[in-house]
Amino acid sequence: MVIIAVMMVKQRKIVRAFERAAATTPATACRPEQLGLKQGMAWYSLVQHAVLRCPGEGRYFLDMANWQRLRKRRQRVALAVMAILLGLLALMVLLRQG
Repeated sequence: MVIIAVMMVKQRKIVRAFERAAATTPATACRPEQLGLKQGMAWYSLVQHAVLRCPGEGRYFLDMANWQRLRKRRQRVALAVMAILLGLLALMVLLRQG
């Protein structure tokens, strides 16, 4: 759980760096070194989800639409997990009383 949280924090840092550099189109794409970024697990996860896209020459840009989709998907998963946990908790309480 902690690893996931750390990964998400690193991903947000990467996204913010691209936003600050206004690297959000193929024409404004930047190399990671230009933004002071290293290509680690968080980076490759964003590339895999097409949040960071490479138009060529080792340059990348932030695909805002895909970033928003990824964030919404994560929110839905988190809500589903919370609903399941609350359901299990309610079931445990009911079973203890009965």
